[in-house]
Amino acid sequence: MRTLTAAARTGVLAAGVGALVFTGVAAGGTAVAAPQAQPARLTVKDYRSWLLNNDDLVASRKVLKAFDKLPTAKQQRFVDYLQNRSVTKAFELSFSGGVKKGNTKEVAYNKDVRFSGVVKGSNKVVSGGRDISLTFTATERIYDIPVVTQRVDFSYTVKNGIKARKVKRSVVNMNRAFVIKPVKNAVSGTNTITATVTWNLAPQYRSVGKGPLVKKQAITSFAGQKFGARLSNA
Repeated sequence: MRTLTAAARTGVLAAGVGALVFTGVAAGGTAVAAPQAQPARLTVKDYRSWLLNNDDLVASRKVLKAFDKLPTAKQQRFVDYLQNRSVTKAFELSFSGGVKKGNTKEVAYNKDVRFSGVVKGSNKVVSGGRDISLTFTATERIYDIPVVTQRVDFSYTVKNGIKARKVKRSVVNMNRAFVIKPVKNAVSGTNTITATVTWNLAPQYRSVGKGPLVKKQAITSFAGQKFGARLSNA
């Protein structure tokens, strides 16, 4: 069997992989791939391509359909907003209300970008106690198209003390400029109880700036009667 030279082996590997850049050959003849630099900017073409190949097909198809209806100039502004670090940092909310009634709040960043929060809750009588639950959904919209939706579900039972505290979190991220992941759940307090989810937002383009953004999304129950909701930068 013919043995390839080191240079030939590297050439074959490069041709087969394509996207990887090889910086050398490790012990045993294994090619070492260098990490790829982040792209400079998110373009309209790149964003459409990402929506077409996104794992969340239902959400991405809805966004793509709405995005394609925008005029060309607005499509460009849309992707500019996605990679604008100041816009993402401005995505903050703070409001309160009654657990049973819930509440909503909307904040305008400008005429194109809006942030909204919705809290729904219940306080139900059960045998020997009460079940309290709260859901806090925070959404960023550009031209009324949802690009990020972060949700925290918090529930607990009052029965001879506080029992069965549960926190769930989910995110629908249609912002290609960031990868958003939950990194921590926390519950604190006794009669006044707060559930907090910490989110890490990792930039995918140099246009976003260096380093991740960290946000905390918290929902507080005041004895199961009142609530406070807050989304803030950590």
